[in-house]
Amino acid sequence: MRNVERMCVWDGLSDAAAEFGPGPAPSGALSTMVEISNAQQALYRLIEQHQSDPSCQVKVDIFDKTKVKEIHAPSQDAWPEVKLATEHGDRNLRTRLLVGADGNNSPVRTFSGIESYGWSYDRKGLVATLRTGLSESSTEPLVDSSAWQRFLPSGTLAFLPLSSSTGTIVWALPPKYADSLSILHRADAAKHDPSAFLARFIHGGFRLPWSVLEEFLNRAQELAKHSSPDTEALQSSIEDAIILQEEQLGPKAPSAHLGTVPVAGDAVDVGSVASFPLQLKHAGCYLGSTLNRNLNWTIPTPSTVIAGAMTALGFTPGGAGRGQGQARTVLVGDAAHTTHPLSGQGLNLGIQDVRALTETIHNALMQGMDIGTDAALRPYEAARYLPNQAMLSVTDHLHWLFATTPASPSAPATGLTGHAREAALKGLVWARSMGLDVVNELGPLKQFFLQGAGSKPKSSL
Repeated sequence: MRNVERMCVWDGLSDAAAEFGPGPAPSGALSTMVEISNAQQALYRLIEQHQSDPSCQVKVDIFDKTKVKEIHAPSQDAWPEVKLATEHGDRNLRTRLLVGADGNNSPVRTFSGIESYGWSYDRKGLVATLRTGLSESSTEPLVDSSAWQRFLPSGTLAFLPLSSSTGTIVWALPPKYADSLSILHRADAAKHDPSAFLARFIHGGFRLPWSVLEEFLNRAQELAKHSSPDTEALQSSIEDAIILQEEQLGPKAPSAHLGTVPVAGDAVDVGSVASFPLQLKHAGCYLGSTLNRNLNWTIPTPSTVIAGAMTALGFTPGGAGRGQGQARTVLVGDAAHTTHPLSGQGLNLGIQDVRALTETIHNALMQGMDIGTDAALRPYEAARYLPNQAMLSVTDHLHWLFATTPASPSAPATGLTGHAREAALKGLVWARSMGLDVVNELGPLKQFFLQGAGSKPKSSL
């Protein structure tokens, strides 16, 4: 677990930058990085601790090595019945309320009749664990408490600190580049442990101009087509390009010692590299009962308005309509929404969903209500749908804003239309760069973004 006390973001084309930190929390941290395995273990220990407490009146059953085979209900308002396939055979459960916390391809969402709208970014998120300090001759400093994000035309490249010698990398790339780097990493890892190839590429990703980095990405794509690719020549070329840039820029060259870029990693953990498709997706509503609500009422809910608009625009298949939802179902986390990782808000949004749902259920119990009914669950949807939609929208607009790039020198604009488009794109790059500079200078605006990024202290339920 590592506190993030400083965050640096910059435009990969113009080098316009903004720096955030420290946050308003008592620790001064903007946020805290926690590896998901550690979070899972902590939750498991907390459950065990409460279960062993004689005064605890809540019993929690955890089913290991279990898969959901089927979800059904005899009617729209009936209690859902879940059939589980366990190592000891099938088991049936009947529940007053079924919570869909089952990910992007949620079976609970399908059962509830709720459709989602959204679109693909035609990008993959390449993730890896970067290690530094492995070489005795290394002159790089230790990993500090800074997070880094460079907005490149191919996608964002982020470094998040985990410890004094490790950090997490998330690089949004077109699939052709993400797949190529994964292939070359595996080829290098088969020959060298630890593997340095991807670490060198990430090193260049934070330091090299986009035109040079794009050339290396294209070379990697071609190299990955070989049956037995040799990555050493490409690694050497990247290192030579970084050295050349440092010689040309002198004291102005990006440097971890000066705090302008993250430390250069020595290697990437062999088994840590993975990729996943990036997309925006938002459920039309969070309660199956919302689809059955107020069928004769003329004023729809905000979630219904947004979902209806997206269906009309063709971003959602429509699917189940009003009056066709399955009651006693509720969605949280990725089952309800997925977003681009550039904001780092995916898990945070899910945690806020769970907090709001917990509070909603608690209030319903205090009032003696059936927690599976629409009346009991409606405050949860009202509390979370629009805030989640706002965050998804901001993240989506940021992606498209920084994914815009003028034509490359190797393929200059031609014709009147091409030159007009080129001028508009250059103007957009200038405007977004100016925006970063303005954010960097205005304290109140910085605080607004920090609160949206999770640094605002929260009280416990």
